[in-house]
Amino acid sequence: VLGVALAWLTATCQFPGRKLFDVALMLPLAVPAYVMAFVMVGLLDWAGPVQSQLREWFGRGVSFSFRGTGAVIMVLSLVLYPYVYMLARNAFLAQGREPLEAARVLGHSPLRGFFLVALPMARPAIAAGVALALMETLADFGAVSVFNYDTFTTAIYKAWYGFFNVQAAAQLASLLLVIVLAGLFLERKARGDARYYQSARRKALLHRTRLTGARGWLATAFCGLIFLLAFGIPIIQLLVWVAQGAWQDLDERY
Repeated sequence: VLGVALAWLTATCQFPGRKLFDVALMLPLAVPAYVMAFVMVGLLDWAGPVQSQLREWFGRGVSFSFRGTGAVIMVLSLVLYPYVYMLARNAFLAQGREPLEAARVLGHSPLRGFFLVALPMARPAIAAGVALALMETLADFGAVSVFNYDTFTTAIYKAWYGFFNVQAAAQLASLLLVIVLAGLFLERKARGDARYYQSARRKALLHRTRLTGARGWLATAFCGLIFLLAFGIPIIQLLVWVAQGAWQDLDERY
């Protein structure tokens, strides 16, 4: 949802700040998943500044846990969406304007043309990005450890270092690879006999759909919100912690 939507906006639409977001939306790849998890827990957990401020405003009854499935999904999605974004963006740019113009001649709205023409044509690129994100998610250990959340990877770790059973850990790791390969095989099988061709001409660069008024600012707000959550806020929080004295931990141990 995040990667494809952002790719479509930056590749085919013109709105305030598009050139900036074109590159900025790739920056979350520079933030390791476990660092993002640590920052989010520090911000949103019970003792974090967000809940502390809410308790000052609304009383001590304000309390929620930021350690469940939803928190893990949010963190990994924000860190890994650039895989889908980069590949889908290149696919949309390579399509050119001709397919969408043909869809409009046939009476389809831009939104319907996106779902009926552009999205199916970009399917191989989107599937490749999702596969990368899927493999990163299955292999992740640091982020889920911060949340104390059990996954397949933590089970492999516990089998090896908890029960000292290397054979069981190897079997679980092999099963993990089988799951990934099965997912890739099923996606390829689901395409059937479909073939995908794209125009070499990149008219999308010259003829973007101009979003004016509220629609343009809504697109800017959406891109800006994802950028802030996935990159801006974590970097700002890390800098705040450094300014508050975290730099003092950089002693001879490092």
